[in-house]
Amino acid sequence: MTPPAPPPPNAGTAPDLDAEVRALTSHELRRTLAFLLRARFVAAAVLASIGLLWFVGEPSGWQPAFMALAAVGIGLVAWWDHRRLHAALFGPREHAWLLATVLLTQTAIIVPTGGIASPAVVLYVPVATLSGVGLGRHRYTALLVAFGISMVWLFAVLAATGQGPEPGPASLGITADAAPSPPFVWIQATVLTIGMGVGAAFGMLHRQALDRAVRGAAVARSEALSAIAERNREFLELSNTLAHELKNPLASIQGLAGLMVRTLPEGERSAEQAGVLLREARRMGGIVDELSSFARPARGLAVRRVDPKALAADVLALHEGLAAQRAVELRLEAGAMAEVVADPRKLTQVLVNLIQNALDAAPVRGRVVLRVVPREDGGVTFTVDDDGPGLAPEMRDRLFVPGATTKAAGNGLGLRIARAIAQQHGGTLTIGEAPGGGCRAVFHLPAAPPGEPSA
Repeated sequence: MTPPAPPPPNAGTAPDLDAEVRALTSHELRRTLAFLLRARFVAAAVLASIGLLWFVGEPSGWQPAFMALAAVGIGLVAWWDHRRLHAALFGPREHAWLLATVLLTQTAIIVPTGGIASPAVVLYVPVATLSGVGLGRHRYTALLVAFGISMVWLFAVLAATGQGPEPGPASLGITADAAPSPPFVWIQATVLTIGMGVGAAFGMLHRQALDRAVRGAAVARSEALSAIAERNREFLELSNTLAHELKNPLASIQGLAGLMVRTLPEGERSAEQAGVLLREARRMGGIVDELSSFARPARGLAVRRVDPKALAADVLALHEGLAAQRAVELRLEAGAMAEVVADPRKLTQVLVNLIQNALDAAPVRGRVVLRVVPREDGGVTFTVDDDGPGLAPEMRDRLFVPGATTKAAGNGLGLRIARAIAQQHGGTLTIGEAPGGGCRAVFHLPAAPPGEPSA
């Protein structure tokens, strides 16, 4: 499975930044962790294969049985971890557990293959390095390295006193005569101890460098997002100011244009020009209203209990005249459902936008269907389908970008405002292709906005 991306930054306190750094670092290390999760299956297979070959050559020895039991145990642990753990969700405890099982797997290979003389004993060094990289300056790093060093010196003491496991298998020409001398044993143990200590220190230095790089990137991203948020606030304030300042003169223009239309003789050129002026003034008024809504999309919700089916029926009733004028069939498909807690005015704004878009896209004698389906969490899903040409290729990735529109008289703010309202309620709004052709808008609405008690 592909691990999820790291969470967005939290601009604020140092603990927030520390938590973000840990999450981002874990995200960067996920490939190594995923590799270790799978590598133990390979180690179990290698153990089982060596044990089988050993048993064929020397069926009376204890080593084949030991390796077979170790392979079964390692395989079961790997299978259990594979089911319950995910590399992207690892914390220090899970990471330490994973490295500990790798150390135990290596020990299970080292014990029957000669202890301190085993060719696998050098694998303690890279595991110590991985501990330093994965855990950094953590007590788990010290515990893992101490375990590896303790096993090395235990094998050295057993070999020096003649109590250690004999090198083997003899079927491959490896006999007790090949056992290392005591000086070699102590030198081997000393070199491995130094190697593990240096490897762990090297790994911790790299982890510190990674933490510094991630922290710098997190701080830079938080600062960039703060700057963008500030620019957005300035833009929204400017938009709101412009909308407010334009409303009064536009209202005056509309009033004067309407007066001219009523007083000028019908049929004259001047009356037609006054009618054009009135229509354009009204269109500009609509643009100013949408600009004002765009500048204040997250204004507080006036929530109350709402019947989704009744609200959808009211929205369709508002568009019956326009649908009849365009010879488009409007249909509502909804059953009985529970009420939700929402702002009915803003919900109406979202559905009006979606229905108008669908009517604009539907062909003559086409069809627009509004479906209202209850959700298991107590919320509701509104789906608006039309049988028009579908999404224009150039608009697929720009649907919610302000100003992006294919309508001759559109301003590209409607969908952006509708999605902002959906998100304000804790829901989502997506636009895509309908299964039978045309366009489909899906508005998921929870039972109540965040922080509000549900109905």
